[in-house]
Amino acid sequence: MRRLRVGVIMGGQSAEREVSLASGQNIISNLDKKKYVTVPIEITARGEWVLPVSLLRPGGGSKAKESVPSEDLQVPTIFPIMVDGRLVGMSLSELIDVAFIALHGPLGEDGTVQGVLELAGIPYTGSRLLASALGMNKLLSKKIFLHQGLPVAPFLSVEAIQWKQDSRSLIQKTQNLGFPVVVKPVAQGSSIGVTIVKQKEELDHALELAFNYDPIAIVEKYLRGKEIQVGIIGNRDLLPLPPIEIVSKKEFFDYEAKYDPTKAEEIVPARISQAETRLLQDLAVRAYQALGCRGFARIDMFLCRGRPFVSEVNTIPGLTSGSLFPKEARAAGMEFPELLDRLIQLALER
Repeated sequence: MRRLRVGVIMGGQSAEREVSLASGQNIISNLDKKKYVTVPIEITARGEWVLPVSLLRPGGGSKAKESVPSEDLQVPTIFPIMVDGRLVGMSLSELIDVAFIALHGPLGEDGTVQGVLELAGIPYTGSRLLASALGMNKLLSKKIFLHQGLPVAPFLSVEAIQWKQDSRSLIQKTQNLGFPVVVKPVAQGSSIGVTIVKQKEELDHALELAFNYDPIAIVEKYLRGKEIQVGIIGNRDLLPLPPIEIVSKKEFFDYEAKYDPTKAEEIVPARISQAETRLLQDLAVRAYQALGCRGFARIDMFLCRGRPFVSEVNTIPGLTSGSLFPKEARAAGMEFPELLDRLIQLALER
């Protein structure tokens, strides 16, 4: 039986590039070599798609290889490239059977790469284009959650041009939320560009930081309570994983705390009652369905004196050796290679 060719797409142009590369390498290391041929595909910081030149043609060793000056092949298109009747570049669909997307942040997790793979006719892990775009956009996802009756923290959105033209009224609206508030870019992950603002004098700096990453920022009420994350696996039949509790040694679970094990304690299963576990898992499933997610995702929530709030959905959770999603899966009895098998199977089912 022929082994499945899995293209692991990693890297990218976002601020989360290094995390993506770590996720991709961890996936490659743990894919079952008896079942899969792994094809590492790196998207460079300039947006070039690069893979080993030996894969230019099935079996390797083509005449086109002679024109490539290094050990890598740049693949700028998803379709075959013919010059004077000679093949100089093959489409991805001829090189891989399924794509395992290990990209995080804009231009990877936001539906852009998903759209490319849809055009190429290549099955891929995780959510499709629309759900990926919605999950990346915190403003749109919050509006959908509200429409579906899911509890979210009070919030408002601020556009950069708005802030320059009328900061006074926006400060008043923020004061109406009540300090402290959390300021974050609308479309960014790993808590990049996020600030806790305790008084109005700090608002300008926090918004300027957020605007470095996105022209729109979210300002939401700071929630005091337990930070809980629930992973979901599945397309139609959904499996909510055991909730994981985050106890950060800093004010919030920021980028440093996410990737430095000394900065936060991750407790799985979370120290909550069975009733609270069921409640949070139910809300996670509803949030997953509200955005139309597929494959897998991680839903970030807060539990404040027994009252739950949905924060956001991560449609491509980190899959590094220290990431939360694999820890939740392990708590459910699913080791990492088995998790990868399941995600690939779900990609092929659609």
